Order: sequence, then structure tokens, then C-alpha cells
Amino acid sequence: MAEQTGNTLSGDELQVRIDAQQFARAGHTLAGEVGMAAFERLSAECDSEEIGARAVRWALQGSVDAEGVCWLSLDVTADVPMQCQRCLGSVVVEAHGVSRFRLVFAGEEWGDEDLEDDSFEALEIDGPLDLATLVEDEVLLALPTVPTHTQCAMPAKAGEQVEPVVEKRPSPFAVLEKLKRN
Repeated sequence: MAEQTGNTLSGDELQVRIDAQQFARAGHTLAGEVGMAAFERLSAECDSEEIGARAVRWALQGSVDAEGVCWLSLDVTADVPMQCQRCLGSVVVEAHGVSRFRLVFAGEEWGDEDLEDDSFEALEIDGPLDLATLVEDEVLLALPTVPTHTQCAMPAKAGEQVEPVVEKRPSPFAVLEKLKRN
């Protein structure tokens, strides 16, 4: 379980529920590493033969800004064994996510300008925060929709030579270029 040492909390167990507002106001940090098999929904997405030795690394930090708004920052990293959707072989996908949450308490009003800001997500708090669920959600969101190798060979017919498929990824700015032309 979690163990408090000064202003930093540390622990390997993720079965921790915290008072998110108190955690943020105190500026605490909580970090650990948990076996991937502990997450039911994540395990369902994984290649079950390789999940045993894999772990999810996570770090949660609380803070309060100048206006008194409580914030949580969560960093998750995991090497997730999945099935390549191109060759159907095993592929390890790096899932890394950094999220910032503005704590919104049940019944609290907040402005429309906050809805338009994509630099954070609102996290409604109406009781203790379940860290396992929050961490699992963020790892699942960091996974690709279609996991594939960057290069993989297509399954071959008997006696046929197979050449690797090289995927050319489109520029992330291609959509912006199209919008600029319009």
C-alpha cells in the first residue's frame, strides 16, 4: 500500500483510493509500478502469453494554481504485448500518456472557456479517487486503435518469398495543410 514519506508518497500497490482535493492541495506525489495482469480491461487487450512479466509504470502529482484550482498530473508508461493486425504476430506497443486533470467537484460550476481548452481534462470528483481505474483508463487511451509492426511480413503461401511491408506514415501536418488551402 501507499506509504507517506515527507511530501512524497510511494508504493507499488495501486489499490489506493485518495481524497483528490486533499492530495492536490498538499502537493503530494504518488508513483509506482504494477503488474499488467492486475488490470482486467487492459489484460483483455493484451497477448495473454506475454503479459505476465509486463508492468505499468505511473506517477501522479497534485498541485493548486494561483486561483485555487486543484490539478492532478498523471504520467503512465507500459510496453503492452498485442497482436499485430497486419501479420497477426505478436507486437509490443509502447503506451505512454501524460494527462492533466482539473478537479471539478460535484455540483461545482465552471465556465464555458474551460470546455474549449484542450490542455486538460475535467475530472469530476464525488468521493475518493480510485487510482487503479484512472491509471488503467489512461493506458487504454494511449494504445493505438490498430496495433501493427512498423515493418512486418505478410503471411506467405507455401514456397512463396515474402518481402516486408514498409508503411509510409502521413505527416501530422498534412491535415493542417489541406485546411490552409481552403
